[in-house]
Amino acid sequence: MTGKLYENLNRIWHSTCKVLFGAELDELAEYEEWLAEYLPKSAVRKSHTSGKEVIVARDLYPQDARFVSADELSLNKNYALNINEIKDIDSIAGALREKCEYTGNRFLGNSSFVESSDIVIDSQYVYGSTNIEQSSYIYSSYMMRRGSKNVFGSGWTANGEFLLRVVAGINLHRCFESHFVSDSSDLYFCFNCDGCHDMMFSFGQKNKNRMIGNLALPKEKYAQIKAKLVSEVFEKIKKEKRFDSLYALVPDKAPAEIPRIEMTGKKKETDMRAVEKAFASAFEVVMKRKPPGITELEEWLCRDTIGLEEVRTPFGDETQVPLDFGIVSEMPRRRLVTIEESFELGKIALEEKSLSGLDKLVAALDKIAFFSAGYETGENWNIIKSPLILHSANVYKGYESTYSENTGLTSLSLHSKYVYGCNRIIDSQFCLKCYNSLYLARCLELDGCTNCSDSYFLHNCEGLNDAMFCFNLKGGRFKIGNTELPREKYSKVKESLIEQMASELERNKTLRWSIYDIGAGAK
Repeated sequence: MTGKLYENLNRIWHSTCKVLFGAELDELAEYEEWLAEYLPKSAVRKSHTSGKEVIVARDLYPQDARFVSADELSLNKNYALNINEIKDIDSIAGALREKCEYTGNRFLGNSSFVESSDIVIDSQYVYGSTNIEQSSYIYSSYMMRRGSKNVFGSGWTANGEFLLRVVAGINLHRCFESHFVSDSSDLYFCFNCDGCHDMMFSFGQKNKNRMIGNLALPKEKYAQIKAKLVSEVFEKIKKEKRFDSLYALVPDKAPAEIPRIEMTGKKKETDMRAVEKAFASAFEVVMKRKPPGITELEEWLCRDTIGLEEVRTPFGDETQVPLDFGIVSEMPRRRLVTIEESFELGKIALEEKSLSGLDKLVAALDKIAFFSAGYETGENWNIIKSPLILHSANVYKGYESTYSENTGLTSLSLHSKYVYGCNRIIDSQFCLKCYNSLYLARCLELDGCTNCSDSYFLHNCEGLNDAMFCFNLKGGRFKIGNTELPREKYSKVKESLIEQMASELERNKTLRWSIYDIGAGAK
């Protein structure tokens, strides 16, 4: 890390520690390993032109794929493919092998003082991070957006400030080791808390204040116990240069005694016919023919997204937890509950005698610590095996659908509709198998693209319409393999290639190629 970047991040690290613990910890560099623990897997590759280290947000590319750092990239290369090289997908893949380049170290918009990161947009002072948007002073974090600042070892959060090892949140201030929390401040070791302030070691709470171990305390008593616990946490971090995750503090086994809770909510009705109808609409728009059923294509649609594992709760209900999604996937399986069960369990509190010291409090968490990988708010309809939903409709086996409708087997869908088999797709519609992209329409297999439409198999492209198998292009139409064709010729080749893909899907229920491997050219 260069001097000015480290100097500024180290300064903010000390001020963040002072805000959270009342005192400064040692230099930032001494906590590097601990702060990186929550990061999802990213890839570190070498530029084939310079040997420079290239960070790529998702580790899904073949080892023999050619990479280049974004600052070395020559945009809009013409690969000059001939007619024999674009007659079918295998020929295109072979032609691309020695020409195309996958790109990492992408710092976009008004970004500055960024290192060892990828997909950083309009952000400043960022290190060791991926998918950072409109944020500043971000270290070893991921998916931080909407004005977040002073964030260390955290992720998947919008509008957060002074955060240390916080994952899955929105509108947060001064939080440490807390997860799935929203509209809250001054939380330490909390889970599934909404609209809460001044809380420690509390689970499944809404609009509560001054609780420790789910026990409400008078203001003076809360301040007294908090000061002692925070001091103990601080000393342990300072000595050991780390502190266990909230999940690791709780044994991965069912409680010694299963508490009794009353569930009064009725099961919501679901309708697979609505799912199939919406999927058929999206498939016909993109692939120009009627599809097999969504369940027949489920294995293909799940490829390169965040999968879900079915888990039965201690109370007999079913829930889901995401796979391969950093620390979120490490929730203790025997303590997983539904979101409704979580809030009922939040009524159980520790006795005050259990709060006298950190070790004693941690030992007592067996009684109250339960986790849910889900959350639901707003008006939602026809949600099928999708645990995290905000203002969405007709969602099938997805993980996080926010202001979205008609989605299936898609992870991290924001303000999108008719999207299937996608991962982190924003403000898009009628898309299949698109990743880390925004403002797309009628697309298949796009990776790291913006403002593209009617396109197939693009990587790191912006503003393309009617394009196929292109890499690192900005603006343009009627291109195949970075080669521009006359409109009539393009339309004929496009029709043939889509027919090949649709036939392969109908026959094999999968496509042989994806955007992550077609640029490597051999399979």
